[in-house]
Amino acid sequence: MNFARLCYSPDFENLKAPFLKGLPDSLRIFEEYLGDKTWLAGDKINYPDFHLCELLNQLEKFEPSCLIGFPKLKAYLTRFENLPKLKEYMSSEEFKKRDCFGKTAKWGTNN
Repeated sequence: MNFARLCYSPDFENLKAPFLKGLPDSLRIFEEYLGDKTWLAGDKINYPDFHLCELLNQLEKFEPSCLIGFPKLKAYLTRFENLPKLKEYMSSEEFKKRDCFGKTAKWGTNN
């Protein structure tokens, strides 16, 4: 899965459907890896959790139903988004106005 590459591709419209078709297979890998762990590496949040949660957040903006069928990933993202400092930031106007990608992207920018 290379979501950023898709969003910056000049061929975005033609690549979107194949990306969405393959997305469940990619998400299943993360779902299985996460298993019953609280965070990717166990009980403590680490740097990779921030990357994965950012990706999951962007994917939900891109395709709101993408985590249906992936209850562990959905719970993981919810757990992340409910961390007090992150919850405060994610409810701010600054976060809500934030672009997912730069201005040359075909999706995820407010330009």
